[in-house]
Amino acid sequence: MKAAILAGGPGSRLYPITYYVPKCMIPIAGKPFLDYIIEYLKKHRVKDIVLLLSRDDCEVFKNHYGNGEKMNVRLSYSVAPRIGTAGALYAARKEFNETFIVYYGDVLTDFNLTEMIKFHRRKNASCTVALTKSVPIDYGIGKIDAAGRLISFQEKPVLEEYPVSMAVYIFEPEILKYCKPHRDIASDVIPTLIEKRLPIYGYITDRPHHDIGSFKHLDTVREILSEKKNER
Repeated sequence: MKAAILAGGPGSRLYPITYYVPKCMIPIAGKPFLDYIIEYLKKHRVKDIVLLLSRDDCEVFKNHYGNGEKMNVRLSYSVAPRIGTAGALYAARKEFNETFIVYYGDVLTDFNLTEMIKFHRRKNASCTVALTKSVPIDYGIGKIDAAGRLISFQEKPVLEEYPVSMAVYIFEPEILKYCKPHRDIASDVIPTLIEKRLPIYGYITDRPHHDIGSFKHLDTVREILSEKKNER
């Protein structure tokens, strides 16, 4: 099975770091963040990987990873302007003629991807979205009665009835026809698939995920990976 890693974003919230290095190439605990994603995919026997890159920084990836041999994977590259996550898939559409994984290149997780693949096949799904029940929202929430009186309050709760997307998907090739330039997978494609009543499923896990999209989250991921490295 192939995996598409979306790695072409500008990483503007991590500027000025991303002026010098692409977001998912930021070194963490001794190696680029993207290495952890590749190792995770390899653990689940996914070794045929397409990096979806922008024209601005594709040479950084190509110079570092080459054909993927040093990481014992097969790497290929799809290079396009920054035309949205769905646009990046559209540009790479000829790479995918069977079931494939879509993985955002700024996400760290350890949930059981193998089980998600089995779930996708068992359901004969067109698209499966990884969802986690372990992420607290960033704010306190309240409930008020008709008179405006606060009757309950929770600080940063986990809303299990609204599991959070982990930015990991499994797609069938038929989904690619909904992926067009200047469209987003989460904001545009997934709602369209649901509206059209395609067989779209959510794979639920209680494992967390962490992204490196901001300095706060980057520090969290650095702490997690540094602790794991020290445990070895």
